[in-house]
Amino acid sequence: MNKISVKFCGLKTLAEVDAAIAAQVDAIGLVFVEKSPRFITPEQALPLAASAKQSGVKVVALFADHPVEVVEQVIQVIEPDILQFHGAESGAFCEQFNRAYWKAVPMLAVSDYVSYMINYPKAEAFLLDAFGGKTTGGSGQAFKWFKLPDEWLSKLILAGGINADNVALALTATGAQFIDTSSGIESVPGVKSTTKMMALMAQIKAFQTALQLNKSTT
Repeated sequence: MNKISVKFCGLKTLAEVDAAIAAQVDAIGLVFVEKSPRFITPEQALPLAASAKQSGVKVVALFADHPVEVVEQVIQVIEPDILQFHGAESGAFCEQFNRAYWKAVPMLAVSDYVSYMINYPKAEAFLLDAFGGKTTGGSGQAFKWFKLPDEWLSKLILAGGINADNVALALTATGAQFIDTSSGIESVPGVKSTTKMMALMAQIKAFQTALQLNKSTT
């Protein structure tokens, strides 16, 4: 099994970024959705993005049905590695910035997630997240997990209510190779907990170690 990649999303302070770096995450997410408790401005995000990049951690900028000029402003200020779209953006909208992008799939609203993803042929990856209907962006709730198909596995990121208590179950049920969490590592909405960050990463490492041991004894 490949190493399980991890993204901590919705970071707002340098201390949170430092904690994420110490936890050895692969990516951080910065949220530019104003109604979110995790919202930050491009200017506030700049030192966070710089710190992450300096440590080799990818920076993901999150949007939801933003005007083109807002996305372009964020790109100009923080130069994110990846754009993440959480709204009803079309494939053409996401592609126009000529940057790697991820598209969130509203698992509570779509009956066929593969048909949804086909509309974004140039997406680098897809977040399977628990939102839909009147909710834009992650709800902090988990959708019903299922085994992810091998042919899509390298492009699928599992999100939605993942925390230290359920991450092993989520990985077992889905076979996911990439985990994205936000509310699952918070003490209150919008405030990250270093303790919860470390606990989640410890569970993922324990899961991988157990998997390798099982493989070596079979």
